Amino acid sequence: MRTSVKSFAEEPKHPKLVLYTTSLRGIRRTFEDCCAVRAILRGLHVAVDERDVSMDVSFRMELQSLLGKGRPLALPQVFIENRWLGGVEEIRQMNEAGELGRRLEGVAAQDPTFVCEGCGGARFVPCSYCHGSQKVFVEKEGRKRRCDECNENGLVRCLHCCS
Repeated sequence: MRTSVKSFAEEPKHPKLVLYTTSLRGIRRTFEDCCAVRAILRGLHVAVDERDVSMDVSFRMELQSLLGKGRPLALPQVFIENRWLGGVEEIRQMNEAGELGRRLEGVAAQDPTFVCEGCGGARFVPCSYCHGSQKVFVEKEGRKRRCDECNENGLVRCLHCCS
């Protein structure tokens, strides 16, 4: 039994690939650019931590912090271990030149047809504490208050695919 624990601990840590994107279709070009980068990364069979800034405002703030003040918040954006890899144009150029695959060496692999059983690929599920209402009743106070467990949309990250 100890050998399995030891071998698990010795598994190499893969660099984390994060894609900041949006699922909103209000600006067609931005949505299409996000879809294009997602498709490129799926085609390379790498695991992607996709962070939809329209689903959680904390992702927008996180991205702005990574980009720094003064840089426009353009989507999509790709990072490896908090180091900027590129936006849509950079990712396309690297992919066409064959450089992107080399840059992503060491990133964990993932089957491009994988769909999470927990969230169906949405990466978010309704909060199990407030059931998505964003309100919980506090008996001691005899009133409702804002749920601390979920985001502004009553959602939490899927524990199956986003942990």
